[in-house]
This record gives sequence, C-alpha cells and structure tokens, in this order.
Amino acid sequence: MNLNKNNLTGYLRKKKCIGSSEPILDMRQIGDGLKNQVYEVTTPEQRLIVKQAHSRVMIKERWWTDRKRIFAEKNCIEILANILPPDIFPDALSEDRTNFVLVTTGPSKDAVLWDSELVGGRVDLQIAAQAGELLASVHNLTAGVNEVKTMFKDLKAFEQLRIQPLYESVAKSYPDIQKQVEGRAKDLIKPGRCLVLADLRPCNVYVNNGQLYLVDFATAHYGQPSFDLGFYAADLCLKAMLNHQQKAAFLEAINVFWMSYFRIAEYPKAADVERDALSDFGILLLALVAGRAPVVEADDDFRDITYRICQSLMFTELAKIEDITEFINRTLIDG
Repeated sequence: MNLNKNNLTGYLRKKKCIGSSEPILDMRQIGDGLKNQVYEVTTPEQRLIVKQAHSRVMIKERWWTDRKRIFAEKNCIEILANILPPDIFPDALSEDRTNFVLVTTGPSKDAVLWDSELVGGRVDLQIAAQAGELLASVHNLTAGVNEVKTMFKDLKAFEQLRIQPLYESVAKSYPDIQKQVEGRAKDLIKPGRCLVLADLRPCNVYVNNGQLYLVDFATAHYGQPSFDLGFYAADLCLKAMLNHQQKAAFLEAINVFWMSYFRIAEYPKAADVERDALSDFGILLLALVAGRAPVVEADDDFRDITYRICQSLMFTELAKIEDITEFINRTLIDG
C-alpha cells in the first residue's frame, strides 16, 4: 500500500491515530520526497507526521535502500524518550511493519524549521549551543550501553545513505585523498561507541521559543560519534560558503556547537574524537557538492575551494575549532 492524500485519512482512522469523526484541518506533503513520502496532518486535537519509507531514492540512477530503516527511527525515538527531557522529539504513535510506515506526533504549530531561520539570516547561537549539548548528552548516555548496542547494530541504512553516497563517492572522485577517505569510511563502520543520530542538521530541527525539537532518525545506529559532529559542521559550513554576508555568523555557529559539545562530552576517550570529527567534517563538506546527490550544483571554482577546505580539515595541525573556522573564513575571503 502506497500512501497518498486520497487514502491517508482512512489509513489514520484504521490505525486509530485519529478518531472516527475527528476532522482533518490540513494535510500536506513535506520534505523532498526522495527517500520517504512524508505528510503533515493537522486536526483540531493534534499534529501528526506520517512517513513511509521508499525502497529506492527517487533519482534517475538506481539507488536502492532498506525500508526497514523506518523501524530504527521508531527505536531511536523510544531510546531518546528514556534519556532526554520530553517535548524535544516526537512520540511514536503507530508502526506499520507491512507497509513501512511510521506515524509520530509533530512539532507544535508555532515551531519553525531551524533551516528556514538560517536561510532567512537569523543565526541564533543559543540554538547551536543547545544542539551541541543535546548531542553530547545522547552520546554520553548511550556509550557502552549493551541494550542500545544490540538494538542499533544494523548499519545497512547508514552504509546505503551515508557511507556509499558520501564517502565512497568522494573517494572515487578525488584520487589524491582516496586512501584517507576510504580509511575514514572503514573506521565509521567499526564496532561503535554510542548511539549516533547520523542526521543532525538544521533541516531536521524545529525551533519554538528557543527550544529544539528533533526529527528524522532513520540512519541512527551504534557507531562513531565523530560522524554527528562532522555532519552538522559540514551543513553550517556550506551555508557560510553560499552566504558571504552571513558567513561569519554561520562559522561562529559551528564554533558554539562544537565547544558546547566537548564541554560536556564525558564518555570514554571523548577528547580523542575531535581529530576524526575534523576529517569527517571535511569529507562531508566535499560530499555536499561532489557526492552522489549534491546539495548544490557547484561550478568548478566552488568545487575547487571546497576541495581545498576538505584537504585542510583532513590534515590540519590546528587544534582549536575557532582557529579552524578562522582558517576557513580566510580561505573564503582569499578565494
């Protein structure tokens, strides 16, 4: 069964997610629809998010994905409910293992997507600090927990949606760093250290009165915490590169996030993660413009400067994140 606007109301009533006479005030498709079909459904009583996983990414080339990743998302929500304060992530209401559908609560009607705020030039450093602290808490509280390790031992979705299209694509396109990139890819699928969300970025974070609300956990797995740091930083860095007027603010948001994270990270050998996180930062930044499904259509000059920043991050001797972002700033100014 493929959900659409015509059958979604009946489906939700059948699953008892909405009442038999509960009216639908609004129903809209959200997201890009590439990996999942996602609907936001609003009634007088509640706001729901309905997600159905695709078996392939909806691009021209064949790119198959494991639909069971939707179940990892539900498991991640349940773990977060046990370790974090309420109201910063959804509640899982219904899991359909036949049709690969997950129904969750949605953010409040007043919540706005953090990505939209950033695109509009509103860079709130307190939100960046909260994101860093929240991520460190997730890593701290799941590190070495056997139940979490067992629940999230399957790395198939992470490999299909992160390793293959990002790391492996960059390795093939850039022979000079191929060995190092392949080394990082291998390290990321070694026995893990904690629960890794693997999709923490502004397009998956809502903000309401200064409070975060996280969504999308389909690539969550028990893995290496460096990936989460690099993934967030790469997204903000690309925004800095695309918006020269606001680049200092976006780079400062990386600093605040990074320092907030390491200020409270206390899982074993947390300090050793930073070096790997910088390499992941560089590789993931390059993958955003040269991976399997680039976020932006970059010209040769843009790809070249991104590659140079990637190289610098992978091999830098700088130790402080503020020195690294200052180097990036100078590189963007000098071209």
